[in-house]
Amino acid sequence: MKWLKTIVLIFAMIIAFLLATLAVNQQEMALTFAVWETPFTLSMFWWLLAAFLIGLTFGLSNALWMNVKARMQARKLKQSLAQAESELARLRSLTVQS
Repeated sequence: MKWLKTIVLIFAMIIAFLLATLAVNQQEMALTFAVWETPFTLSMFWWLLAAFLIGLTFGLSNALWMNVKARMQARKLKQSLAQAESELARLRSLTVQS
């Protein structure tokens, strides 16, 4: 299933790149943030592609981080469950003395 997700993601990235290439705006521009302006100009396509790739990278790294956290939590919960089950089995095996 993991390979299918990878193939779909790669396919979506290729389609996005092709669509962006077809609809590219070749107008050169510099980005302006408040009073600061980039010292170089690029076409709008390259700025949008960079923004897309940065967002993709942040999104995938966040998903990876959340997955690792969830796996670690699941491992801890499995360990505590196994400990509780062993304690329960030990208590069930004790005989009741009056």
